[in-house]
Amino acid sequence: MKGNKQIFSKHKEDRIKGYKKLFKTQEKEYDPPKDVVKDIVEAMLAQGYKVDAKQTTAYMKASYAVFDRKYYMETRR
Repeated sequence: MKGNKQIFSKHKEDRIKGYKKLFKTQEKEYDPPKDVVKDIVEAMLAQGYKVDAKQTTAYMKASYAVFDRKYYMETRR
């Protein structure tokens, strides 16, 4: 989050750019475990949603980024 001021912008376009920057740094730090991804795919199928491993991985990375941003906003600012 350090040096990524766009992610805290009030403008949606700037936040999207900030998320893209965060995802680039996140590639090195967070890679969802393959066994968890597989289990989530199965659980989503049980709920009636057809998702694949790529979509599930993208969701996990996005949710990690959003929670990270929210935590940073609440505790660091």
